Parts: sequence; structure tokens; C-alpha cells
Amino acid sequence: MTKMHSLAGVELGPEFHAMVDAIAEPLPVPRYSRFPVLLDDLPHFSARLDLVRLAVIVALERTADSVQVVPAAGRERSSLGHDWLICEERPSAERTVTLAEGGDGRVRVTVDGTLVHVEPPSEQESRRLLESGARGTSLRFPIFPSAGPSLVARGDGPDELVLWRCGLPAARFRLPGPVLAAIYVSETSFEMLVALIEVDGELVVHIEGDQDTYLRKLRVPIDFSARDEAAHDLSPLYLHMEEFWQFGVYFRRAGQWWTLRCDGVHIVLEPSNAALHQPESTPFQTRLDGAGQVLFGPGSWTAGLRAAGWTVWGPGLDDTVIPVPSGAHVLGLTKVANRPALLTREGGTVRVRLEKESRTVVEFATPVVRHHHLPWLAVQRSPHLVEVLDVATGAVLHRLGTA
Repeated sequence: MTKMHSLAGVELGPEFHAMVDAIAEPLPVPRYSRFPVLLDDLPHFSARLDLVRLAVIVALERTADSVQVVPAAGRERSSLGHDWLICEERPSAERTVTLAEGGDGRVRVTVDGTLVHVEPPSEQESRRLLESGARGTSLRFPIFPSAGPSLVARGDGPDELVLWRCGLPAARFRLPGPVLAAIYVSETSFEMLVALIEVDGELVVHIEGDQDTYLRKLRVPIDFSARDEAAHDLSPLYLHMEEFWQFGVYFRRAGQWWTLRCDGVHIVLEPSNAALHQPESTPFQTRLDGAGQVLFGPGSWTAGLRAAGWTVWGPGLDDTVIPVPSGAHVLGLTKVANRPALLTREGGTVRVRLEKESRTVVEFATPVVRHHHLPWLAVQRSPHLVEVLDVATGAVLHRLGTA
């Protein structure tokens, strides 16, 4: 298997790796070859702490085949005893690494109760290092294509993708042909960037990372140009694998959803018979709605327009009516503090609406990108900067910069 390491496409120099060495020394031998690393998904603006946090992730990765980095918010610690938590100023606990900036320029890193001092470079140099993986590359048509904490965007050329994974530097990938659609998926047993590309007049599935998947068999001649499509869109690629003989993908082209699938021995490319397509919480399933009359949200919640107005229903939830004023466009269903919420746009204002209140998330005239499972909203501030906002507060949680 080809690994997608935390530092894919990035070289951060000997001083960074010296920090990794210091942090790795007290780490115990892990029980599993791949395990989750949980990060506080909280707004802060210290690139120095982000760089140290990355050093912790790389140190943990040294002890395993690979790690899966995910936000800690709303996620319970594993009863298997194999995940690690990286956080700031929290009481020490088993498999926990805490970070704290000192007044002397050093950062205190506490690993399972063992204190290590490291001295990252200046704020400006730390940000330069964190953004070095795709520096100079334009970010075009950013999308949240999966249920996980990642973002994919086009780079400068039609065959170029930029992948951002939560807590890790962005990486640039040049693929063997123009890209039509893409998705990054990561679980405890695999990790891969999957793209639908054109090669020699055929639409094929290209994979970076774990190659052990039947999706590689999908290949079909086409009568259109993926290079032309790359000028105005990047489609999410949704995976659907029911059986080892029945699998496929969904993607959007020129405003129309299509499916490329294997039915036994035949490869079929045809328009999708569903109007709504969204990623399921499991990587190899897609949520579909034939009529397109509902919205899917986190926790298997569903929203639709009923006689009482916009209503949300689902497991563990009483039917909840969320007022939406006339003229507001509903962007999607999300969650705020375990309560259902709708994201709406009115002119240049994006709001999050709950049962009894509403809040402005961002004033932004151009399109925004919402995450289907996490309470995230992405806005493109410039050709080289995408910010990921918390829908509850509008605070910047993460920034993907390539300037």
C-alpha cells in the first residue's frame, strides 16, 4: 500500500524534525498500527502552536503505519484505548498531549504526564512552513466531498488537485490526466485520494494512497472533455460499493448528476436517477433522494418543507420546525450544540437558523461551501486563501493558505 503520510508533499527542515525527535522520545509503543488522533477544533491564531501540533502528529505517526486525524468535538474517546488527544491547557490524561505557550518563546508539550520543551520558529516562519506544501498554487472550486475533515480544491492546471487534511499541511497532487471529480476518504484501516480523470479518451478512476479497492476497475470511453469541465467546476466524487461485484461512483458534469458503475461484468456510464446526492457517514455509501425534496444532515437527520414550515426529523429528535423567512434560500441542514439548524442565505448574508433563534455566520457575497456532516462552512477569501468557519459562531477554525 502507498502511504499518504502526514507530511506528504512537504519538507519542513531539520529544526522541525528535531522537535519531532524530542516529542517522540516519551511516546509509548502503540497497540495498533493505525489509530485516530483527535484535535481540539477550536479557533486560535497561533501558527507556532499549529506547527508544534503537527510535530506531535508526525511523532505519533512514527510509532504506527499511519494515523487518522479528526476533530475531537462531538466525538467520544475510544473504549479500545488506542486513540490520542492533542489539546491546549487541558488536565493530563492517558494518551493525551497538551500544548501551552510559555513566556520564554518555548512551547510546553506534556506527553502522558512527561514534560518536553520545544522552541518553534517565529509566527511568520511557522506559517510559511505550514503553507509550503502548495505554495504559489491557486485554489479553485474548493469542496468538502466526504464526511471527514478534509477539503479538496483544483490547483492551477486541469490535472492538479490540492488536498487539505485537518491539522496537516496542504499537499499538491499532479495526476495523469484532467480531473473531473474527487474525494478524500480516511478510516482507521485505509486512506486514499480518489479522482475521476480522463486518460486517452477514457474516464478512469485514479487513486493516491490505498490501492486495494475495486474502484480501479471503473473505466469507460467518453465523448466529452474533462479538460473543458476543469475550467469551471470540481465535482465531488461520491462512492457507492454495495458488493464486490456491484460498485460505482456518482459525480456532477455540466449541472447533471451521473453514475459510473459496475453491474457484474458491465461498466455503465449514465445519468443518475436521483436528484440529491450527498456523502454518507461511511466512506463507501452515498445518500440519495430521487425527488430532491429533502435535505440530509448529520446524525441521520432529514429536513423538508411541510405545512408547518421547514421541519427536521430523525433518530433521537422530535419533529422540529425552524422558521425561515420568505425569500431566504436554504443551503442545508446542520447541527449546533446537538440541535438541528438550517443554513440560509439572504443576499450576501449567510445565517444559521435554529428553532428559536438565528445568527449571522458570515457576510459574503460569493458562494460558500458547506460541510455535509461537520458544522463547517468554507469561504474563499482570495485565490490563495480558503477559511473554514464554525457555523455556530462564524469563528475561523482553519485556514488553507498557499500564497
